[in-house]
Amino acid sequence: MAKYGSNNVTLIIQGFNVSGVSTSLSDVSTANLEETTGLGDAWQEQTSTGIRTAELNTEGFYDDATDSINAALSGSEATSKVVSYYYAGGTLGTPFTSHEGVFAGTYTRQATRGELTKANGTYTVTGVKDEGVIVLPLATVSATGTGSATNYGSATSSGGAGTLQVTAVDGTSPTADVKIRHSADDATYADLITFTQATARTAERKTVSGTVNQYLKVSYTIGGTAPNVTMVVGFARG
Repeated sequence: MAKYGSNNVTLIIQGFNVSGVSTSLSDVSTANLEETTGLGDAWQEQTSTGIRTAELNTEGFYDDATDSINAALSGSEATSKVVSYYYAGGTLGTPFTSHEGVFAGTYTRQATRGELTKANGTYTVTGVKDEGVIVLPLATVSATGTGSATNYGSATSSGGAGTLQVTAVDGTSPTADVKIRHSADDATYADLITFTQATARTAERKTVSGTVNQYLKVSYTIGGTAPNVTMVVGFARG
């Protein structure tokens, strides 16, 4: 059985890779229950309402760099974000979790004598939690290309959701057009999800309905002069 340590974890908040200053991450999912114990019942009964909630908590060090934790959280507590993380190293096909509709409802900067200043966040999730896999590992690309295929073993019919996190964009007028494509035979591919063109640090979640074929692959078209785009893509089947 594989075991993973903190060096295998990456946390990205709306395109900000804050792994280097984060020290802990907890992700709690809860099914809302209602007590349905009736007269004559000897034991208390609980029934699911069908509603689930999720809460994220992070702790780390304060960093005022333009691409770090303070920029990711300060002044935007009421702004919805896409938060993604992975804990198994980030290679192709390994688990990838994303939350849409995440609000940094509480952002705490804590200064203590004799210690480094801390930056802690508690996130309220109002959207969906996707438990998927990485279909394009985090990497910097400078030219148009295609990633390797992810084999799910079979097709499914209940759609899914793709998440794009672009953590850095450099160059003159850089652009990145990213697609998730699918195939029944790993030979002929068709577009499944087309993300909005990225020209700067960004994050986006898009859904698709219907059939998702056995194989998934990410393609990207990179434009501009001397462009460098750092990104990761995940997909969760419905």
